[in-house]
Amino acid sequence: MKAWKIKQYLPALLLYLQRRVEGERGAVVAVRVRNICGVDRRCGIAVHWFMMRLVEKGLARRLKRGTFLIERRAVGGGLTALRQWI
Repeated sequence: MKAWKIKQYLPALLLYLQRRVEGERGAVVAVRVRNICGVDRRCGIAVHWFMMRLVEKGLARRLKRGTFLIERRAVGGGLTALRQWI
């Protein structure tokens, strides 16, 4: 992934995850690409790329197209993995 894409779209994903963890109840956090990016296709592709890296590491699961699930106990590991790319 190119550096400008990481600098532009990764902070939006980090902020979204931090807000979802604080504000919700339950055992999992749902990450919806459309809620982060809206209709921006470049942002959607970049966020999908980041989330697929988390799926490969075993920190997240892909539920359906554009929706990923992260268990609450794995959110900390996911945030640190994402912060390493900054």
